[in-house]
Amino acid sequence: MTESIVDTLAPSVAAPGAVSPRKVFWATWFGWMLDGFDSSMYAYILVGALSELLPASGIEPSRANIGIYGGLLFSIFMLGWACSMVWGWAADRYGRVRIMCWTVLVYSLFTALCGLATGIVMFALFRFVAGFGIGGEWAAGTPLLQESVPENTRVRLAGWLHTATPTGLFLAAAVTLAIGSTLGWRGMFLLGILPALLIAYLRSNIPEPERSAAREQPSVAALFAGDQARTTWAAALMMACIIFGLWSSNFWAPTVISTKLVAAGATPAHAQEMGAVAGLITNVGTLIGCLLVPWLTTWLGSRRRTAVLFFVGGLISVVVCYEVAIEWLDSLTLFMVLLPVLGFFTNGVFGLFTIWLPEMFPSALRGSGSGFAFSMGRVLGAAGPTLIGALAARTGSFPLAISMLSLIYVVGLPLIALAPETAGKPLAK
Repeated sequence: MTESIVDTLAPSVAAPGAVSPRKVFWATWFGWMLDGFDSSMYAYILVGALSELLPASGIEPSRANIGIYGGLLFSIFMLGWACSMVWGWAADRYGRVRIMCWTVLVYSLFTALCGLATGIVMFALFRFVAGFGIGGEWAAGTPLLQESVPENTRVRLAGWLHTATPTGLFLAAAVTLAIGSTLGWRGMFLLGILPALLIAYLRSNIPEPERSAAREQPSVAALFAGDQARTTWAAALMMACIIFGLWSSNFWAPTVISTKLVAAGATPAHAQEMGAVAGLITNVGTLIGCLLVPWLTTWLGSRRRTAVLFFVGGLISVVVCYEVAIEWLDSLTLFMVLLPVLGFFTNGVFGLFTIWLPEMFPSALRGSGSGFAFSMGRVLGAAGPTLIGALAARTGSFPLAISMLSLIYVVGLPLIALAPETAGKPLAK
């Protein structure tokens, strides 16, 4: 039964050159953008959803309980995302396009089902499965793009692919501002079914890459054998460092701004609006970073040197934004001006890894390796927000705690030397 369902979404294999690289890029880009939209929409409608679901479950919807259960639900969502490494293995075994269709179907369906939840437990279950589906997008989509486009455009398109994520964040914010109050939180979640429309396009327009269709059956154990083991763990730990750094810096900017403004006498509504503006400003830097990554890798002539640039830039930008601008100078204006720089380094670095991660693995292990590195990075990187809270409680300062944890980029620097240098080399078969 499982095999027949899988075969239902299987595309036919086309000859080389039968599909436009542009079609492959936009198909994977839109898939990634829509999962960014789905995953970020939660933050905008959390309060409305929990204000209804908590009482329905016999729990008082107090500010404290909304904070506690909101954090718990985010952790459950990320746990589902962490479990998604199985999609990488499936993409190697059953094909990139087929599995990408399934990831899109799972995350769009279960995001929409969140809008039908009648209690907090049901909502948590749907969020877990939605996270599981969203997490497979990287494992299937990135190898699909890299294996489907000509070598002379591969690096540029792979680097630009990550621009989809901040675009999805922009879209979620815009839709929430435009029609969120009209649709309500349930209507907003029901919009999550829209990415499923992408499946029809994928099946009819995007063939399986030739090198993927001709692959041998992979053994996941090969990821941890011989020299490949060093590459696998270096990739996973580097991903953990940049995810830890991102979640410990960018995502706290709205909180820091809102807290400072409320303390200065601003209304909570105004503080919330400025927090949203901070997120949008930061994403501008992310977009610029992703667009420039292909040029930077060519200019520096090395994936490793580009990674060093982003790791060092991440450390400096976090310290300057939070410790210097906020803690020392107490200047929200300077902080806001610097936010695009923060986004450029701490989030733009993912544009590099959409290029580099798939290059580290042969075709038979490309989905498994990329999926494992990304998912394991999320598991380890998830400690960041928890440590921020603990350090802030001990030091009495969110900016100081965030600056202290930016040392994760120093930890990541030696790992760069353990990863293979792939610049100037064709994608491994």
